[in-house]
Amino acid sequence: MFHTGYCDYNRFNPDCDIINRPEGSGDYLFLHFMSPMKVRLGARVQTAKEGAFLLYTPGEAQIYQAVGRFKNSFVHFTCDDDSFLATYDLPVNTIVYPPYPDAMNALFKSIYVESVTKQDYYREQIDKLMHQLFILFSRQLHTFPEGKGFQADLFEEFKKARIEILTHIDRKWDADSMAALTNLGTSQFYSYYKIFFNRSPKSELLDARMERSKYLLRVEKLPVAQAAAQAGFDSLPHFTRYFKKVCGMTPSEYGRT
Repeated sequence: MFHTGYCDYNRFNPDCDIINRPEGSGDYLFLHFMSPMKVRLGARVQTAKEGAFLLYTPGEAQIYQAVGRFKNSFVHFTCDDDSFLATYDLPVNTIVYPPYPDAMNALFKSIYVESVTKQDYYREQIDKLMHQLFILFSRQLHTFPEGKGFQADLFEEFKKARIEILTHIDRKWDADSMAALTNLGTSQFYSYYKIFFNRSPKSELLDARMERSKYLLRVEKLPVAQAAAQAGFDSLPHFTRYFKKVCGMTPSEYGRT
């Protein structure tokens, strides 16, 4: 469970203020720099631009100074199990730039509000918000890693297209209709999709259709033809062959299990 110490949201300090904790603060510190900062990490001084994030581990020196205006959001915290770093594959003691800092900062605000209002079950709520914060942090860094050379708005457009496809699997999707969601040609669409999501849109669509068909067969006990149609399969023979290949049994046999 996460336990927060002092935290703040959109905090202003005096211009050019410096934070100087050579031995750290005794806990984790997660920072969102909302103005440029000069940060000492090891023997190097680096300039963190606006929108940077930095997760300090306990015992790590926390030394940073605003270049001019001082503005940040932050949360000091401990955790009962430090495996969260490996679970979410989080970078520590290094400056990183998630593509959507505002979404991250909104969670800092929620954590701050819970910590100051202390409503019923606020500790449990803060724990959930901290998990949500690090899930979002990890997704932004690993799903859309910096240095790929793609614009964040292109990735956002593909996320919307992916949601549209996977939440409407009963539509008659083909390469052209999927690519049309992004106003790109089919070749470009497939290339970007695989880069962003490590899967082809066709394979993800087939997986989603299979999961729905299995639910319809086993839980709702629909006839095979009806389950296939509602899951988006146009051809019953193709559905039967593919189902047996994936599941090792026919749809009828699966429905009786």
